Amino acid sequence: MKKKFKKKVDEIIRVNHAGEYGAQRIYSGQLKFCQKESLKTKLRKIIKEEYEHYDYFNEVMIKKRTRPTLMNPLWHHGGYLLGVITALMGEKYVNACTEAVEEVIVEHYEDQIEFLEKEGIEKSMLRKIKKFQSDEDAHKSDAIDSNRNYNPRFFKIFTKGLTKLAIKVSKKL
Repeated sequence: MKKKFKKKVDEIIRVNHAGEYGAQRIYSGQLKFCQKESLKTKLRKIIKEEYEHYDYFNEVMIKKRTRPTLMNPLWHHGGYLLGVITALMGEKYVNACTEAVEEVIVEHYEDQIEFLEKEGIEKSMLRKIKKFQSDEDAHKSDAIDSNRNYNPRFFKIFTKGLTKLAIKVSKKL
């Protein structure tokens, strides 16, 4: 693989590994402090999928000798804290958080898909990212459906901004 592609692929692996870890932490914090059993069931399903995504990127990271982000300790605590806070605020905020985060991730994965398709590289990773994007889109759609008549606009703007910042930082550090 050409050096310029190696750098970009390493970035993809690093940021996706960090993102899936952060997502696990958000959903774990929500699950721990969630009061509603039906929401807990939904969160367990989402966490299981996020672990599948994380495990894949962890395996690829080791195989390709890509270093993880230096920000993992922050994502560990920050993600969990976001999960706890939204759970304490109630089901509507859990869903708003999911919608906001997953909307950014679906777009983020789309950029990666376009790059990998254009360059014709990492076809196996491309297939996985497409599958994971579909999973994340389903999480987002479910959250939207669950919050039909509720739209905490400023909270979602804030959460999207945090997610975009985490992506930007995790690519490089």
